[in-house]
Amino acid sequence: MRAHVARLLGERYRVHSVANGDPALRAIPKLNPDLVLADVMMPVMDGFELLEAMRREADWAAIPVILLSARAGEESRLAGLKAGADDYLVKAFTSRELMARVA
Repeated sequence: MRAHVARLLGERYRVHSVANGDPALRAIPKLNPDLVLADVMMPVMDGFELLEAMRREADWAAIPVILLSARAGEESRLAGLKAGADDYLVKAFTSRELMARVA
């Protein structure tokens, strides 16, 4: 899924892909991203933990975060938004939907 999303977004955007939230968190100060797209279920540091760490850091708190998840229920979407995500995209999403939300 990560390779597919990176390939799709890479046609239009500069993409830096990592395996989980820990290397993503370490890359943020170096890359100064315009957006972070994170899976809710990642090993080591999941999407919620990454989001929480970003929101605690004043320099990163305003970076938009889109969470991706296989959990499709309203409660899951609301949990993501209440945690501070700017958007919550349920798998299996279409390429067009992903591109529209990222844009």
